Amino acid sequence: MSKIRLRQKQLLIAGGVGAVAVLFLCTIIGFFYVKHLTTKYTEQRVSVEQELAQTQQILKEDMVKVEFVTRNISSGEIIQESDLDTRLMPRSTVAAETVLTKELIRGKAAKVELPENSAVTSTVIYDDEITSKDLRSQEFRLIELPSKLKKSDYVDVRIKFPSGQDYIVLSKKRVEDLQNGTVWYHMNEKEILNISGAIVDAYIQDATIYALSYVEPGIQEKAITTYPANKAVLDLIDSDPNIVQRATTELERRNRLKLEEAMNSMTPEQKQEYKNKLNTQQTADNQAKSTQSTTQQQSTNDLITETESTPQVDTEMIFNDQNSVGAETP
Repeated sequence: MSKIRLRQKQLLIAGGVGAVAVLFLCTIIGFFYVKHLTTKYTEQRVSVEQELAQTQQILKEDMVKVEFVTRNISSGEIIQESDLDTRLMPRSTVAAETVLTKELIRGKAAKVELPENSAVTSTVIYDDEITSKDLRSQEFRLIELPSKLKKSDYVDVRIKFPSGQDYIVLSKKRVEDLQNGTVWYHMNEKEILNISGAIVDAYIQDATIYALSYVEPGIQEKAITTYPANKAVLDLIDSDPNIVQRATTELERRNRLKLEEAMNSMTPEQKQEYKNKLNTQQTADNQAKSTQSTTQQQSTNDLITETESTPQVDTEMIFNDQNSVGAETP
């Protein structure tokens, strides 16, 4: 009996020692595991606190307004206020030439192509031609235009004589509008007289008046006008003001004959491609006019809302320019 009790006692002692050893081992493992979790949590907390401190530092900095374009702007194209979107950015991340107001950007031309969502800086815009008192809108159908010419492109209008002599009549003129071979330019009195003389010269000498596009109008300098004033032509214009109209009609007739000859020599596929191109261009022009009309209407509504309590004053003035020596078409 005593032997059995002794054996049981030994088994209990051995079991107790084993249990203590296992408990001690689990305690050590648990200690290191908890320490690992604590260290990991501390590192994450420090990282979050650092990010929070950086964010608070940025928020404490001065915020400035930066203007971004809302669409792709072509080189030489005039930037309108509707093309701009104002965004707030920390001053430390913005260059000094980037801080421009809409008033300073509106009406300026882009030196280079501006992709959508790009910031507008003073280095990428320039002042367009100043509007003078004698500036008028003139349309022409007698000028041979580049096939890829688009609205807002810049061109030189030149005259080429059968002898090979070639002169610049109008320098760096922006295409204000373009529809089916008819082009519109803004011209002052001197330019109107210059093109009138060139039209009569082309009529008498069987010369060609054509346009050449600028590649980078925002960077390229304006060409120097080289067309010499022909005193005999100017005297003819003075003695017979209708000569300009007759010359214009004749040059338009010649261009029409060239167009018909070109059309007759085209295959049916080429004719269809040409018609599709005209339809696409007309659709784009209509969409642009619709967008412009919507923008103008919205601006008018905003203005009416802002001045609702003030009396309305009609300041609209209509100017009719009857320039006898202009190059207007019928």
